[in-house]
Amino acid sequence: MPIGRVDYIEAQDDYVAVKAGELSLLKEQPLAELEKGLEPTRFVRIHRRYILQIDRLARIDTTVTNSRIAVLTNQTRLPISRSGYRRLTELLEG
Repeated sequence: MPIGRVDYIEAQDDYVAVKAGELSLLKEQPLAELEKGLEPTRFVRIHRRYILQIDRLARIDTTVTNSRIAVLTNQTRLPISRSGYRRLTELLEG
């Protein structure tokens, strides 16, 4: 799958699911290992389970409990951790 088509990557035990629209590619590789090979100006770890391609971010919503949610251009919603939010805002303000 071309890297430019990736929306986000999700950790699933010892695998990662690479998501691109309706497509999902399962790969046997830890998320941290895969993250090392990604371009840091295009991909950001927003949660212990998720890496987001920054171009796919439509907006950041805040819940009533002050949690943050990344809303992608395809309306997929992903949780953002506190440290992930710091990384994301640093990249966006860049």
